[in-house]
Parts: sequence; C-alpha cells; structure tokens
Amino acid sequence: MENKKNSSTNNHRSYLREFYQILNGKRSLARSAFNRLKPGQKRLLLEASGIKQPTTMVYNPDGSQFACTLPANYDYLSDTDLDNLSIGLRRLQSIVDTFSLCEQDDFKKERRH
Repeated sequence: MENKKNSSTNNHRSYLREFYQILNGKRSLARSAFNRLKPGQKRLLLEASGIKQPTTMVYNPDGSQFACTLPANYDYLSDTDLDNLSIGLRRLQSIVDTFSLCEQDDFKKERRH
C-alpha cells in the first residue's frame, strides 16, 4: 500500500516538474501540461504565483448571493501570468525541498500530560 501511495505522489510531482520544464522551454506545450495538473495543484500553483482565480457572483431568486470560484483555465492566463507561474513553481519547489529534509518523527503530535 505504501509503494502505491509513493508512486502516486511521485507521479503528481512529475506533472509539476514537467510543467516547469515546458513552461521555461516550450510554451506551446504548456497548455496540455497545465491541464494534466490536479485541481488542487492548479490552485496551489496559482496562489504561489500570486494569481487570483476568477470568481463570479451567483444571485438566487430569494435575493441571497454567493461567490463562486471558476476553475483554473490556461487560456485565461496572460503572458505576465505565465511568467509568474515560473516564480510560483520555484516557490513550491523550495517548500518541497524544505520538507524533504524532515524526518517522520517531526510530524508526530506530542502528548502533554
């Protein structure tokens, strides 16, 4: 079970690495690489890049309203946003590198008596 989980995690990381390489070299392939990212990965990448996902207000007949975040779409990113994605990817990589130095015991909750 552990190997399957690690394989899945490594696969998701490889999507981010692949996207970084494509974004910095072949932007024509970046759309398909971006679309392969999971929704949570896209959200984190956009946040790390300082890019706000578009939102819209939904109004109900009873007068109530709520904000709805639209899915991340590569086609709505500007050239500046694409440059910022490179920055966001480097930020995420530094976070991953930092956590890779941690030990399993670093995340165990201490019990206080």
